[in-house]
Amino acid sequence: MAAGGGYMNYSFAQENLIDELSIIIAPVTDGNTTSVSIFEKGNFLPLKSPISFALKDMNAINQNVVWLRYMKY
Repeated sequence: MAAGGGYMNYSFAQENLIDELSIIIAPVTDGNTTSVSIFEKGNFLPLKSPISFALKDMNAINQNVVWLRYMKY
């Protein structure tokens, strides 16, 4: 499990160290324009090709929240 934030997640993905991606989506917002995303490339890292994932499974946790699981494509 990689849970270090967008920069670490991006670094792991670019080195082919992520084979599964698990995302829980809840309809909540805070309006913060400086929030980090799941994957963020640091300016000090070289630009590489995008990594593709294929949907493996999806579950409704309740009527408002979904859990998406992807495998590396």
